[in-house]
Amino acid sequence: MIEIKGVTLPVVVVKVKEKVSPQEVISYISERLSSKLFSGSYFLIDGGSFLSEEELTQIEAFLSSKDIKSVKRLMLDNVNRKESRLLIVQKHLRSGQKVEHNGDVLILGDVNKDAQVIASGNIIVIGKLRGIAVAGALGDESAVVVALQMEPQQIRIGRKLAISSDEDRNSPGYPEVAKIENGTIVLEKVKA
Repeated sequence: MIEIKGVTLPVVVVKVKEKVSPQEVISYISERLSSKLFSGSYFLIDGGSFLSEEELTQIEAFLSSKDIKSVKRLMLDNVNRKESRLLIVQKHLRSGQKVEHNGDVLILGDVNKDAQVIASGNIIVIGKLRGIAVAGALGDESAVVVALQMEPQQIRIGRKLAISSDEDRNSPGYPEVAKIENGTIVLEKVKA
């Protein structure tokens, strides 16, 4: 069985729940997706232990041909896979650069305007956040975004979105955390 979830647009999860051929997955996706609707989306393929690397590559090639922005592989059901959920990035992210990770992301540097950080977990920036942060990309509204200087263009947590106004937001000079409270994204001072 194959399942498609549009958990948080623009993120779509394709979950394979039993042994199938890559052609069956491609056929299933083709029947259910309009390339215009999902054009520019991020696709996460959860093959579990049912798809090999070669089969995942075939599915990725198909999705890439349909004007899909990004395809990532998830092996969530594979218990033999020992991968850290934390990705540490030790550099500044310049305009146009993007970091995507299935887990938490720690940026040791600045995230400049038009740079993106997309994580299924939390995002922590030890520096200035001036770009786009997408935490809880698979729908986790308990995720947070933390930065020493919070001046983002856009923050998305789960299904909630906050966009800065045209005027640049100036950081108050202390670390802040963005989280969801009462259905909206709020900024609070990080408590020591």
